[in-house]
Amino acid sequence: MRNRAADGVLEQAKAAATAKMIGKLLRKHPLIAAELVASGAARGLAVGIDEVRHLVFGGASTKEGGSSDEGE
Repeated sequence: MRNRAADGVLEQAKAAATAKMIGKLLRKHPLIAAELVASGAARGLAVGIDEVRHLVFGGASTKEGGSSDEGE
């Protein structure tokens, strides 16, 4: 029981530190923060498109060059 409480406090501390870091980044470097958001969104869109393509067409037969970050 004590371990669960400790994990919860640790997770809350991590979340608070992350929120503080993001807040500083947004205040001090808004253009860098915007670039990070845009690149993350672009990567998410690319992964989403690949997932839909895989579901619709099935299998790895639709992969022409393959992806170096794919774990399968």
